[in-house]
Amino acid sequence: MPRIIATSLFAFLAYLTLSGPPNASSQSIEANATKSAILTELIDPAAFGFGKPGYMLDATFMETQDFANRLGGLDFFELRTILPVWTKKIGDLRIGASVSYNLSELDFNGLNGLQAETLHSLEAQVGLFWRPEQSRWWGLGFLTPGLGTDFQGISWDDFEVSALGLLGYRFTDTFSFAGGVFAQYGAEEGMIVPALGFIWQPDPFIVQLTPPFVVLGWRATESVTLSLSAYPSGGSWDVEDPNVNRVELNGWQTAASVIYKVTEHVSLSLRAGMSIGGELELRDSNNRVLSNETLEAAPFGAVNLRWQF
Repeated sequence: MPRIIATSLFAFLAYLTLSGPPNASSQSIEANATKSAILTELIDPAAFGFGKPGYMLDATFMETQDFANRLGGLDFFELRTILPVWTKKIGDLRIGASVSYNLSELDFNGLNGLQAETLHSLEAQVGLFWRPEQSRWWGLGFLTPGLGTDFQGISWDDFEVSALGLLGYRFTDTFSFAGGVFAQYGAEEGMIVPALGFIWQPDPFIVQLTPPFVVLGWRATESVTLSLSAYPSGGSWDVEDPNVNRVELNGWQTAASVIYKVTEHVSLSLRAGMSIGGELELRDSNNRVLSNETLEAAPFGAVNLRWQF
C-alpha cells in the first residue's frame, strides 16, 4: 500500500486549496469560486482518488510483461473503483470515510504452477483533517485497513493495515508542503517510512511531488488538462494454491494523460505509457520465496470515468 502516502496527502491538499486562503473572507471565496475550481483542483492522472471527492471507475490494459531471466511472462488487467462514503466538519476538524475496490486479472502462464488468477483488493479509509481557520498550519491522520485475496479462503494473512500522520504548512496560495510518517503492517511484515511532499501551482501549470507520485500538469483550457506522471503499481494478495500462498507484484507506471472535463461534475481521461521496474515475487505458506522474477518493460493504456461532487 505505499501509494496511500501520496493519495492521502493529495486528498487533503485538494480540500486545503479549494477552501481558499486562510484569511480569505467568505465573500471573496464565493466571488472566485469558478476560478478556484479551475486553478486549484489537483490533477489525478492515475485515478487514485486524490483531488475533489467523487465516484471513480478506472481500467488499465497492459501488454505481456516478459520475465527477464526465463521464458514466459505476466499478463495483467486491473479495474479500480473509489466510493466516498461519508464526511462531516466539526469546528476545525473534518472527518471522512471512503471505500476502494480493485479487481486484478493476472495470468502467470504456468509460473510455479499458477495460471490465470482473479485477485481482489478491498480497502476502507477513515481520515481526520485539522485546519484552524486563521492559520496556515494543518494536520491529518489516516487509518486504512484492507485485504488482498482471491476470496477462496480468508485468513489473517489476507489483511493489512496502514496509517499516516502528517503536519503541513501553506507558505503561499500556490505552494504547500507536508511531512510526517507512514506505517504499514501485513503478512507478518511491517515498515515505517517518512512521508514528505509539496504541491506548487504556477498557473496554468502544476507540480505535484509527493513520493512515490510525481505529476507535471498543464491546464491547456478550462476543459482540457495534459500531464506527465510516474506512480507505483501492483499489489499483494494471499491465494489458495497447493504451491503458492502469496503473490507480490511491484512496479512503476510512467504515463502521458489527457483529462477532459465533459460537464461540471463528469470527466473522462485517457492515459498511455510504459510499465517499468516490475518485480514479481511468489511465496509459499512458510513465507519462503519460490520465485523472484524481474519483469521487462511493457506498454499500457488506461481509461477513467469520474463523477465529482
